[in-house]
Amino acid sequence: MEIIFGIGMSLIQLAVMVGIVVLIIRAVSRRGGSSSESSGVAVRRFFQYLIMLVMLLLVGIGLTGLIDAAVTATTAATQDTAAVASSIAFVLVGLPVYAGLAVYTKRRLDSDPHEQRSFGWSFYLTVALIGSLVTTMSLATGFIGDLLDGGEVNRALLIPALVWGGVWASHWWISKHMSTPDRMQIQLLAGSAAGLIAVVIGTGVALAALLSEFYDVMFSVTVVDDGVDTLVRGAVMLAVGVPVWWWYWFRNARQAERTPWWVAYVLLVGVLGGVVTAVTGAGIMVFGVLWWFLADVSASAAAHFDYIPGALATIAVGAAVWTYHGAVLGEREERERTELDRVYDYLLSGVGLLLTAGGIATLITAGLDAVGGDEIVSDSGGEVVTVALTLLAVGIPLWLRYWTTIRRFRRADPVAEVQSTTRRIYLFLLFGVAALVAVIDLIIVVYVLVEDLLEGAFGAGTISAIAIPVGLLLTAGAVAWYHFTVFHEDRAIAPEKVERPVVREVIVVGGDQMVARITSGTEAQVRAFRVIDPPTTAHTLDDVLAALQVETHERVVVVAEDDHFELLPIAY
Repeated sequence: MEIIFGIGMSLIQLAVMVGIVVLIIRAVSRRGGSSSESSGVAVRRFFQYLIMLVMLLLVGIGLTGLIDAAVTATTAATQDTAAVASSIAFVLVGLPVYAGLAVYTKRRLDSDPHEQRSFGWSFYLTVALIGSLVTTMSLATGFIGDLLDGGEVNRALLIPALVWGGVWASHWWISKHMSTPDRMQIQLLAGSAAGLIAVVIGTGVALAALLSEFYDVMFSVTVVDDGVDTLVRGAVMLAVGVPVWWWYWFRNARQAERTPWWVAYVLLVGVLGGVVTAVTGAGIMVFGVLWWFLADVSASAAAHFDYIPGALATIAVGAAVWTYHGAVLGEREERERTELDRVYDYLLSGVGLLLTAGGIATLITAGLDAVGGDEIVSDSGGEVVTVALTLLAVGIPLWLRYWTTIRRFRRADPVAEVQSTTRRIYLFLLFGVAALVAVIDLIIVVYVLVEDLLEGAFGAGTISAIAIPVGLLLTAGAVAWYHFTVFHEDRAIAPEKVERPVVREVIVVGGDQMVARITSGTEAQVRAFRVIDPPTTAHTLDDVLAALQVETHERVVVVAEDDHFELLPIAY
């Protein structure tokens, strides 16, 4: 019960913070005379659905406690009266309040079409569905694990798993009949992520256990952890995660509209998550190999390399997730390059660049530490060098792979590539991060140098003290310089366009024909007046419309009388 309550209260706290932020944003951005009514509706929805979430949590905990007490009443000699009392209190208070709000919400959903599309209703369903899903998955994993491990039927896990599974099933039905699909896409993607994470962890743990058993047989190394128990735990997580992932992703989310949320899920959770997992496994592998050669390892080779099964499992799972979600985006050779392809390339290029920069900065730091007197061959120094070489060994191939792809497309179609929004964001983001790192580290370097000079303590210790900030400063400068040259080349191909003001207001003096044409032919606000004296300069109607397309003033006056027109720019 404590675990469920902790999960629920965390979700409620998140709901409160997000709701307050949304209310503030809506209050600030609201326009027009209906702001008070709209703000009142927003506040009503916020507290209405927040209270429903709290009551749902209390009712779920209370029902769990009552069912558990009823089941154990015949076998237990005594009952925990405090737990039973709290469960009764939760149900007696929470159930009527929740039921009343549920009836009120149902009437609002039936009478007001905007209620189904409201943020409050969508947020309630999302939190209730994902909260109950994650809770049920956690409880089911523990229950099945205990059942397979010792044949124990753990009612403390089974009963709440059934209760929260029922909460999930009921809210799933409600979301299908009382909400719109587009408002539920975030919930579908969050559930897909929960299922995918369980599948990844379960597969990785099970595969690592199998490989460990094989490694033990091949090299006669006893693994500390029991491979059979680890295999069972991985299989249980896999058994829980696969149905969830299939239901959420393959059954519902995969074929949904490719909204920005959908793309973000595939790129960030699928592609980037797979890359990080695979790179982590590769880093562990490379680090272990380098540490064997660079450090004085007393253990045998078989004992030292016993991490290989886990690293291989991590690489395999990460590569599979990465490859699958890359394929979900579509075969790139069969279509024209899109902005989504650019996001994919620049995202992975950025990951590789980050790892490479970290390796370079770490090497510079180790070198300065050596100059300052630290032994680079010591355990700590050797570990630093090993980490640096590992980052470089993993990061450089990843960065070169995708940066080379980017450069190839830039040569093939330079205008389209350099004008893409993704490329500009990538370059300016690098400039901003590099500048921030450089400024902070420069301040630290100057501070340390001045302090040691004033205290007369400047020496080898000073070099060691500034090793890390100098390493970061030099690396950030190199990254910024290289990408500045890239940006300079881009500007030579596609110079920045000078934006001109767009006509936002047209005052038409006389001429109903002109009013109708300008209103339908532009997005400007049109204000019409009558004229007594006709204009002295004559233009055709097409001349005036053409002039509006290139006009550099935001407000103009059009004087019209019969077929004679005059355009007068004004400033006020």
